[in-house]
Amino acid sequence: MTSRIPLSRFLNRRERLRRRIWHLMEAAGVLTFPLDVFGKVPNFIGAERAAELLAQQIEFEQAKVIFVSPDHVLRRVRELVLERGKILAISLPQPLIRQGKPKLLQITERKTIKAATNVDNFLRYGQPLSQPVDLAVLSSVVVDRKGNRLTPRKEFGDKYWHMLLESGFAHKGTKIATIVHPLQFADDLAKWITEEDVKADLIVTPEEVIRGGGERNGVCPKGD
Repeated sequence: MTSRIPLSRFLNRRERLRRRIWHLMEAAGVLTFPLDVFGKVPNFIGAERAAELLAQQIEFEQAKVIFVSPDHVLRRVRELVLERGKILAISLPQPLIRQGKPKLLQITERKTIKAATNVDNFLRYGQPLSQPVDLAVLSSVVVDRKGNRLTPRKEFGDKYWHMLLESGFAHKGTKIATIVHPLQFADDLAKWITEEDVKADLIVTPEEVIRGGGERNGVCPKGD
């Protein structure tokens, strides 16, 4: 964060960026459950298509353990992790963590995948995470084509990524991916992020894949 920018202005600008995206998506009619999107990660029409495209990428294919944050928009990603025979790493909801339950779990269920990937069933199907994470799929509210991203949090950073770091399950080779709707892009977030706002190595929309630095590595043609 640049010291020349007052903290209040810095935080307000970040919040305005998020609100702009929420308003745009609501006005465009691209949201799906939950429709009350303000203050949350948007779940959008086409998220399943983006999840399928993510699963075709080498970062996903080569990963043995994949962490996926517990957001509605990433439900299909969680299913694909298990369908492809990988270990799904997840975080329990905060109320359960406050009760003393493990913060991070791993799921290897292969028969009842839809049930196992439902947040309400994480504790039923999960065991304490015991292996390092190769790929972390994190949700975003705003991104740019260089991998910069903002979450819904008014605080800095991504709580799930920092949870992995603090628990020792993220390593130097751990890649970060996110899936977004095309309306979630901003021109340049560099001025409005901090070192705590972890960048994505891979950004996937329903139609394209963008790797860190803005390189466009693949397009999924409409209708496929």
